[in-house]
Amino acid sequence: MEPGPRIVIVGGGVLGCAIAWQLARHGARNIALLERGAPGAGSTSQAAGLLTRIRSPDGHVRLATATREAIAELQRALGDRLDLRRTGGVHVAASWASAAALDELCGRADRHGERWHHLSQAELARLLPWLRTDRVHRAVLMPDEAFVDPHRLTDGYARAAVMAGVELRTGVRVTGIATAGGRVTGIETAAGTVRCDVAVLACGVWTNLLTAPLGVLLPYAPVRSQYWITTPAPDFPPRMPFAILPDAGAYARPELGALLFGVRDDESPTLDPRDLPDAVDALPWPYDRDGLATLEARAPALIDLCPRLADAGIAFHVSGPSGYTIDGELAVGHLPGVEGLLVAAGCNGAGIALSGGVGRLVAELALGCEPFMDPAPFAPARCGAIDAFAEDFRRACSRTRALKRSG
Repeated sequence: MEPGPRIVIVGGGVLGCAIAWQLARHGARNIALLERGAPGAGSTSQAAGLLTRIRSPDGHVRLATATREAIAELQRALGDRLDLRRTGGVHVAASWASAAALDELCGRADRHGERWHHLSQAELARLLPWLRTDRVHRAVLMPDEAFVDPHRLTDGYARAAVMAGVELRTGVRVTGIATAGGRVTGIETAAGTVRCDVAVLACGVWTNLLTAPLGVLLPYAPVRSQYWITTPAPDFPPRMPFAILPDAGAYARPELGALLFGVRDDESPTLDPRDLPDAVDALPWPYDRDGLATLEARAPALIDLCPRLADAGIAFHVSGPSGYTIDGELAVGHLPGVEGLLVAAGCNGAGIALSGGVGRLVAELALGCEPFMDPAPFAPARCGAIDAFAEDFRRACSRTRALKRSG
């Protein structure tokens, strides 16, 4: 007979692995994590890995702070730095509107105890030699910000979870949720049903495919995210800070002597979740697969700030689906109508930065503990009856990504 409640997590991306580890840290036992591929091989593998902490709203700051604490604990537990790069982050305002928004961001940093200071043009040129400083109205360095390789972080969560007794099962294709009497009883897979008393769905953009048969759709859609990596060049020092460039709809960070940069579309393509393949590299995006249309549209603003990109070669283009919600909030917590079933999805491109906090919050909710923060803003059914598969709804979620200004 299995000891105690059986907790099953579906999805071995950064959130699923973080939840598994946090459950074990909170004393839970008899936990299984089911993943159809390799841990971190889905949408997590497409992330840029920025760990910006000061965000809007303040609830996201608390989640990001908990992630910073979780990574520090992981490093101690594993004796592994996880390739964390504490380079700091530079927030650049190239318009007066962005300067006002940056002032507000600095005020939020003060409230949450985050260090920052204004950069002179000379300091900015030294830190980011590829940036055209005469176009910058204001720039701020937050020296404690960092980025991380998403694979290394996910692997760290997974290794720590397994060390704490979590059973990690790969190659498991989940096909549905078994319920009886209004509560979850198991996870249906291609090989049979895995019994459970509590289940957590953390399968990213595929989550609605499992909740739809239960009569609930989460308020998010799969929206294309993408970034490019240049060829190496002396203008891109490997230890430089990452940069947030809202006036160009872009962000950038160092990558092995090259520059990794992401640019947001005015309207990113989306997919009906029912058309999603199992592997992110098989996605049938309806527009150009190399993102040239995005680069052409954004090129004037981007090259005005970063003229050296005009001559940089492009070595890689990375494109994949991120779960963006219609209101910019996460979809995290208990699923109404099915006792014992929780979800963690719709991270709006911030899954890496919020992973430790989401993991802790879901673990506490699953175990009936007092949560460290109010989960109400993230309620999965907060938008009421929606059709998350409809094109108009998906386009509204795409606009959430277009309006995003943080990392």
